[in-house]
Amino acid sequence: MTGNEAKSPQAAATVDVVIVGAGFAGLTAARALRRAGRTVAVLEADDRVGGRTKPATLDGETIDIGGQWVGPTQTHLLALAADYGVRAVPQYADGDNIIDIAGQRVRYQGEVPMLAPADLQEFAVAVATLEAAAAQVPVPNPWRAPEAAAWDAQTVESWLRANVPGEPARELFRALIRAVMSSEAADVSLLGLLAYMAAAGGLGTLIGTRGGAQDSLFEGSVWQIAARIADELGDAVVLGAPVTRIAQDEAGVTVASDRGLWRARRVIVTAPPALAARIAYSPPLPAQRDGLTQRMPMGSVIKVALAYERPFWREQGLSGLVISDRTEFGPWFDRCTPLTRGGALVGFFDGAPARRWADRPAAERRARVLDDLALYFGEEARRPVDYVEEVWTLAPHSRGGYVSVPVPGALTGFGPALREPVGRIHWAGTETADAWIGYIDGAIRSGERAAGEVGAGL
Repeated sequence: MTGNEAKSPQAAATVDVVIVGAGFAGLTAARALRRAGRTVAVLEADDRVGGRTKPATLDGETIDIGGQWVGPTQTHLLALAADYGVRAVPQYADGDNIIDIAGQRVRYQGEVPMLAPADLQEFAVAVATLEAAAAQVPVPNPWRAPEAAAWDAQTVESWLRANVPGEPARELFRALIRAVMSSEAADVSLLGLLAYMAAAGGLGTLIGTRGGAQDSLFEGSVWQIAARIADELGDAVVLGAPVTRIAQDEAGVTVASDRGLWRARRVIVTAPPALAARIAYSPPLPAQRDGLTQRMPMGSVIKVALAYERPFWREQGLSGLVISDRTEFGPWFDRCTPLTRGGALVGFFDGAPARRWADRPAAERRARVLDDLALYFGEEARRPVDYVEEVWTLAPHSRGGYVSVPVPGALTGFGPALREPVGRIHWAGTETADAWIGYIDGAIRSGERAAGEVGAGL
């Protein structure tokens, strides 16, 4: 079950709290409120639950074609998975990784991408500088950092050009920004990157496999956890119910969707800022909140998974991880689990490549993926037994991923509006998290925080 089929109420249905969105933030908030004895309605625009997680079938196996990984410090997601008996298994990381940056192609092992010694030293110095800066950024209030104004006045790209002399180290940084924020370095506020790092525990944790954000994945998909919460909530989850208007008055809120009206004492909106702005509000939102929504666009990402008769790259002594600036597709990883019948890979078009390829025919994207894989794994990579993709940039209820990306000036000028309630309207979603912003764990934390905030006000 993925939640209740949409229903049209005879009149305004009355609950304690309406929750807009049935992703992990909304479902977690609803679960917490329900367990505290509150009545809830979860209104989801899509025909499924899960938000930026989504199931797909690859060669008979249920996989995640949205968010999928979990790291050891993502304790809220791990606890939720344990509650529902969903097992995490280690990401395959044996063998050599491949990096091909600025004409340097190297096979290496471990968590640190390899470059020529001088370039690697330059990269290490830049990382240390950023880590020291991120340590000064308070989460969830990065605008209070001592150098916030200066950091928020520049992009990551402008910082790279001013502080990293060599093109190989710069290009590696650009590739990593695409991989972790699905955006170009020229699009992201430096303060936004530092806050993202601080919320995860550092750049190494963001890009790492063993002990990092890509440490493990879930047998049978992480999405199944969302489905099980929806099962638990039952009729409280209403699918196909895009919210069009939220009106506040002295007694409560009226939430209008394509399926009817709901009346509540409070409402939690879990949509990312750019999509939350598409709802009509009465009275209108404050200027600070409206300004924020105009300055935090979604990143751009297309996720692809491929199945093969066997994991032939392992026979070549490769881990499956490739980072390259010669390809449009990438990075990619081995995605085999104990349930996988043969071999499987998963990878991404991120940032500018996702923007270039989102509107092209699926057959052209597939051909490009296979060309890029064959460049490093050989002709056998051109013969998958199954192929699935999700163009998140075109998904009508997401319009991108993995996360909203603050442009310069967004956080220092409008940041407090990210979480500050507007009357009876409360905000959740991974962008509002106090740790692991941009990840499922952050979404869960935000749902728990919003449920506590709302519960205290009822």
